Amino acid sequence: MNMRNTFILLGFCLLFVSRVVGEDSGASFQWTKAAPHDAGRKDEKIDALLGVLKAHSTAAIYIVRHDRVVLEWYSEAMAPDRPHYTASLAKALVGGMSLLLALQDGKLNVDDPADKYIPEWKGDPTRAGITIRHLATHSSGMEDAEAAGMAHDESGGWKSRFWKRKPDPFTIARDWAPMKFKPGRGFEYSNPGMAMLSYAIASAYRDSPYPDIRVLLSERVMAPIGVPDKEWSIGYGATYDIGGLHLVANWGGGAYSARAAARVGRLMLRRGDWEGKRILDADWISQVTSDAGTPTPYRGPGEEPCPRAGLGWWVNSDGVLAKLPRDAFMGAGAGNQVLLVIPSLDLIAVRFGELMQKDSFWGGIEEYFMNPLVEAVIP
Repeated sequence: MNMRNTFILLGFCLLFVSRVVGEDSGASFQWTKAAPHDAGRKDEKIDALLGVLKAHSTAAIYIVRHDRVVLEWYSEAMAPDRPHYTASLAKALVGGMSLLLALQDGKLNVDDPADKYIPEWKGDPTRAGITIRHLATHSSGMEDAEAAGMAHDESGGWKSRFWKRKPDPFTIARDWAPMKFKPGRGFEYSNPGMAMLSYAIASAYRDSPYPDIRVLLSERVMAPIGVPDKEWSIGYGATYDIGGLHLVANWGGGAYSARAAARVGRLMLRRGDWEGKRILDADWISQVTSDAGTPTPYRGPGEEPCPRAGLGWWVNSDGVLAKLPRDAFMGAGAGNQVLLVIPSLDLIAVRFGELMQKDSFWGGIEEYFMNPLVEAVIP
């Protein structure tokens, strides 16, 4: 065996050993259940919270404070290790986490022009001025693929094709999604915008050891914090090869167990430290979970009280969620799939299920989950 092949083999061996050690280190941590009155627990309030959640279509609830499990409950259809669809919570768990790694690795900068990574946009006056920040905060101006009052397959045209993923959602987002306003001038919740964020990240990692963001997240986040492969999946289980890029959806198509989502929350709450091992950079975690400074989201009927945008995450920087501390950040998706992290309360909470209030996405989360949760844990 020549010297070059020896070094290559040694490199693969070291990568294998480091991954196994990382998995063992991550898996060795396990939460313990809080004893009565431990971890700020108020039993009657916790019982009341669980009653409210059960009455409002909840399938799983997992609450941790001071590294103690305050409440864990599953419906008959669920189990601790069973993944549940996360809908747009994937924008944080997949989009936000992959962006965090790309920023930390110096693969891109938050205010880079998107066409630096999406060459098909160069010279396109309608896309000029879109930055990574705009894509991550729904301020790019790209129209959403959702059509009000319609199911994904009912709207027709490019929007239905995006959701049906025919021929693929990335080409449709890149080439067909219209612009509604100039980048940075407004807010338009945009699944195609998030698709192009994933496109840009994949482009930034071209020719790296990570062929797609699924491998990136697995190697750099999920394995090191001890999440078994069976407890999470992303991207509708698909990878699209477009121009040599291997693209994975970050706007939806994920499934996580409640415990898996909570572990990601713990990593973010602890500013990237996992049992003494530095997995993510604390400063970058602060940046992605802080107000991104882009226009305020729509807060009219059905969306009030929508938090402001961080980078892939929602943040309570202006206190619109009145009972939550302003350092709270979260991901959320259709059916009120929620991961909530409140550093000042040392609190992580996951809620999976169906929509809790028919006429208000954020209103239901606030009234039936966030407010009673805070009341239950604050002395």
